Amino acid sequence: MQGLTQQRKRGAGERGFTVIELMVVVLIVFIVAAMAIVQMGPTLAASRSDTAMDQVIDQIRQAREYSIENRRYVAVTFQTVGSQAQIVITQMNSQTANAGANVVLSTVTLQYPVQFCVCSMPDTPDAFGNGGAIYFEGDSGGPAGGMWFQSDGELVDGTSLQPINGTVFLGITGSKNLSRAITVLGTTGRVRAYKSTGSAWFSS
Repeated sequence: MQGLTQQRKRGAGERGFTVIELMVVVLIVFIVAAMAIVQMGPTLAASRSDTAMDQVIDQIRQAREYSIENRRYVAVTFQTVGSQAQIVITQMNSQTANAGANVVLSTVTLQYPVQFCVCSMPDTPDAFGNGGAIYFEGDSGGPAGGMWFQSDGELVDGTSLQPINGTVFLGITGSKNLSRAITVLGTTGRVRAYKSTGSAWFSS
């Protein structure tokens, strides 16, 4: 009899969770997860903007280096296909005698939802203008003849072959503090990056 009583006590002590207790635990987990997602949202958005900025910088620098190494004009084109912002790097063989057709070296799509956009931000400290998301030589979208790196490292107008300065603006619509800007000094091909505080730029 005593053994049976001890077994019953042990059984009562080893009782599992009730359905209500499990539901409370699951609810707490969901609440904590939701709070974490809300807090991580701005961090993830900033990370996407930084990644897009790095992609633009990397492509511009690669285009310049390729032009110098291979002694070819290399065009840099910024375009939007559907909702995707892209950078296209093209070797302009058509500008060199008997070099053949132009060759697309790379096409890079920026991380969505980052777009080419001024996003109501002022001009950068380099003061190359902010009349458009892609603003070179005072033209929104860049010069009509395109933008090319040439073998001495200069970024030039594809028509006049004169050095041009400009800025590529990036951002996520409705989030000025996530704006990014990349400036290019035509005579040297120097690239600078800027991040937004929401009302001004600071060097990245």
